[in-house]
Order: sequence, then C-alpha cells, then structure tokens
Amino acid sequence: MEGTANLVVYRNGKIIRNTHEGVRFVCQNPFSFVVPCTMTLMELQNGLCQSMENGTLMRVSRILYWNPVIVLGGLIQFDTMPITDEGSMQNMFQIYRQTQMRQPQIELYVEFESVETERIQNVLDIEDDRAAVYVGIDSDSEEDFEATYEAGDEDEDGDVGVETATENIVVHPSSSQLMNVPPFMRELDLDAMHAPEFSEYANIGIAVPEDGEFQIGMEYSSRKSVVAAIRRYTIVRGVDYDVYESEPQTFYAKCKIYGRGCDWLIRASLIRKKDCWEIRRYNGRHTCTMGTISQDHSKLDSDTVTDSIMPLVETDPSIKVKSIIAEIQSRFNYTISYRKAWLAKQKSIAKVFGGWEDSYQALLINPILRAYLVSISGKIPGSVVQIETRPLYNGNEEAQGVKILHRVFWSFNPCVRAFRHCKPLVQEDGTHLYGKYKGTLLVAVAQDGNQNIVPIAFALVEGETADVWHFFFRNLQMHVVRKDGVGMISDRHESIRAVVNRSGSNWQPPRAWWMFCIRHIDSNFLRVFKVPHLQKLVVNIGYSRTVEEYNINYKRLEE
Repeated sequence: MEGTANLVVYRNGKIIRNTHEGVRFVCQNPFSFVVPCTMTLMELQNGLCQSMENGTLMRVSRILYWNPVIVLGGLIQFDTMPITDEGSMQNMFQIYRQTQMRQPQIELYVEFESVETERIQNVLDIEDDRAAVYVGIDSDSEEDFEATYEAGDEDEDGDVGVETATENIVVHPSSSQLMNVPPFMRELDLDAMHAPEFSEYANIGIAVPEDGEFQIGMEYSSRKSVVAAIRRYTIVRGVDYDVYESEPQTFYAKCKIYGRGCDWLIRASLIRKKDCWEIRRYNGRHTCTMGTISQDHSKLDSDTVTDSIMPLVETDPSIKVKSIIAEIQSRFNYTISYRKAWLAKQKSIAKVFGGWEDSYQALLINPILRAYLVSISGKIPGSVVQIETRPLYNGNEEAQGVKILHRVFWSFNPCVRAFRHCKPLVQEDGTHLYGKYKGTLLVAVAQDGNQNIVPIAFALVEGETADVWHFFFRNLQMHVVRKDGVGMISDRHESIRAVVNRSGSNWQPPRAWWMFCIRHIDSNFLRVFKVPHLQKLVVNIGYSRTVEEYNINYKRLEE
C-alpha cells in the first residue's frame, strides 16, 4: 500500500556485527505491523509499547534502524542508524522509499524498560490536562482560547510547558489508535505537515546514491565499516589517499596529493555514548584528477574484493578465478591480478563456509561426520572403520559432548576378502602429507599369485610414533590379517621396532615374522658406504631364496 511500510521489530534481542551482510538483528519472537510513512517518533514509541500486550507498563529506551547502504557493484550492506528524533525518523522513511524494491520492509531493533508506577501516574495526569487543553483549543470562544494559552508556562525558548512534560512513556489504552489525536488535527493534510522543511538536508547521515559524498555526522557500526566505506568511495572515483592517523578510536586520511591541488580529507572517530563511529570532519569532494590511477588500484585489495564477490562464492564455491577477475573489471573498471583474485576467493570461502585448515586440524566428530565415515561400511557391507577421538579444550576446560578426530583406520570388504587369496606377506609404510593439510597416511599392501599389488588397509594418523603403529597393527591384525605365519615387511623405523618387540605382541613368531624392506636396506647401504657397484650385490642378497644362495652372495660382498 502506497504511503505505508511494513515494520519488523526485534525486541530485546541481539545485534550481531561483522556478518557477510554487515549488521544483523535477531530475537526469539519478532513481530510486524503496518505503519504510515508519516508517523512521528512519539507515535512509533506508543505503538511499540502497545504491541507488548503483557500488562506491564513499558517505555522504549532504544531504537536502531537496520540501515541498507548500497556499496560497490550495487550490493547492499547493512549498518545501524539510531532513531532518536523526528529528523532520523524522516531519514529512515526516505531510505525506505529509495530502497524498498530491494529491501521491502523496515527492520528495527528495540529495547524496552519497565516504568515506575509513580511516574506513570504523573503522565496520566498530564494526559488528562492535555485532553482538557485540546477541548479548549477546539472551542471558538475567545475566553477559552486565552484560558488555554495561559494554562502552561513558557520555557526559555517560548515553548509551552505542557509539551515539555511528555515522554515516550505509554499506558496501554483501550482504544486501538496509536495515540490521542487532538480534534483539530483530524482533518489536517499529514503528508504536507511532515514534509521536510529543509529538503536539502533530508539525506544527512546516509550516502545519497546520486552523489555518494560523505557528510559530517554520518554514523557507522564499527571501525571496519567506516574504513571500508572510505575505500569504496576512493575506488569508485579513481582517486587515492594516505592514512595520517589510524588508532583504535580515530581514523584520519588525506588525499594523496593533499596541499598540491586537492584539499580532500576525512576524519572519523568512535563516539562512546552512541556506541558507533561518526564522520567528524570532511572537506567535501576531491578536486584532483578523477581518472583511473592505473590498471589496478592500491585500495582494491583482496579484502575489498572478498566482500564484493562473497555472494558469488556463496552461490558457486567452484567459481573460476578468471570469472572473478572479469566480475571485478565489470564492476570497478579495474583489472586485478590473478593472485589477488585467488586470495579473495580463498578468503570468501573461509568466511562463508569456514577455513579449510581449521576444519582439518579440528575436525569435530559430530553425527554428520560419524555418519559419513560409517557410510563406508554401509555402502560396502563388511568394510571396517575404526575411529579414535580426543577431547576438545576451551582454554584449560574440556568441552562436554564434543570430540575431535584423532585417528581413523579403514579397510574395504573386497580388500579384506582378497587378502585370503594372497601370499602370506604384508608390507606396511607411511607417507607424510606435505601439502596444506599435515599428517601421515599409513598403507598396508599384499601381493597376489600374479604379483599384482593389492592394497588392504589404510589409516590417517598424526605421525609415525609407536602409539600410532600400535593402533594400525592392532586393527590390521584384528580385521584383515587374521591367519598365522605371515611375513611383515617394513623399514627399520624405531617406532615399528618398539611395537614388534612389545611384550605380548602378535607380530612375533610363530604368528608373524618381521622382515626388512630390501629397497630401504639398499638405500641405507649406499648412503653409508657410497659404493654404487656393490649396491647390486646387496639387492641380490635380499632376493636369495635359499641359505646356500644367501651365503654365496654374502661372500661376494665381503670380497
């Protein structure tokens, strides 16, 4: 309906800052109703109090507007704008009219507080007096008019004292109207009455799309948001600036050629009373050349690109880097480097979906992950998955009900069944993961009658330690290598030796025989003696099938 707006109210909830869309309001039970775009602040406060319907006398202590700000590329970021007077009310409705095609409702964060009974009684007395005043004002009698005029004392500014006593304190009325409207106001043109008296100042506090210049008094929710706004402004206009002061409570920048043809400067500070950042000083638009600085822009860094492409990455995480470069070029008329686009994509993915490294290093065992690992045995019946976890600590305290993946062992059922028909030999080894994600992959393989390699078991562990190899060998023998008389081939790693020699180990004769890999012996021999022509003799010793053949090859090595 034209001239009205749908109002969504978040009462006594939370303000979540630094989300991918800026600020966000949340609460358990938001409510909504339709209001005229000519509503005053007092009418809004009255309506909000009436909507509580809890029998408690309430007053509005704080109102924040979810302010949509159009940023680079036509995207919308949200900031908070305090609603404290009629000017901010009119600004809110004007922003709504400008952005209602993309943001079809007004969202407010409202805080209430209870009102003391004695104070309410005073307000009721004032309302009764005011009703009598309205009756007198509506009268045509000159005596009534004079009596009415003298009913309240004037303050220093000439305002009637009755008006100064009113506050945004409301008692739930029996009427459905938002407030008591005096009789002589019922036939007024409210649209004309609420038109801004000075239209040139109607947009102070917001960035006007046609102009885009900053204004003294503009407010931002955080230091990050105000710096981002200055960066966007600089990129769009093809200019640049130097930072003269960057402190936790102040940001001060000047044009790159300040004092040499351009006097542009801007200063923003933290206002603790308002809990926001405010533009405190601004010299107006740049007077220097507005052309493109270069093919790229120094302020168009990977963080700025990240904020711009986040909706694209959220829609398609596999988007090509070349597509990101083309998107930035079409939006800002700058061609960024491949590296900058790649970094921006990685940062966007981390912001939207979480960091890959953090997810890998602290992989939580939740029902979804457990179901995924167990699905290996579900998809291939008879497969084995064994998981070991460790507790998650928040500082020195253990988090209850949360575990982190420590190690995992698995073997597919076809591999388990295949080993029954292989030679009684098992070879184990581990390989370090040198990429982005650290750890060690352990693998056990066997050999069939045609000398084909058959992988039979795998494990993802933190490294090659005695405890790790014990975990791997225990599960290997329990689920895969169940027969006796098996030869186990490995390198001469001390952690493997410790597990094999451990008391009660099942990898000792007659259940199993531990043998060394000839390739590792050959490599170690060459590294120590550095005699290449003897290397083949060492290999021949390893391939000896009989004791006699072994002695012959060993004698040749001695000679």
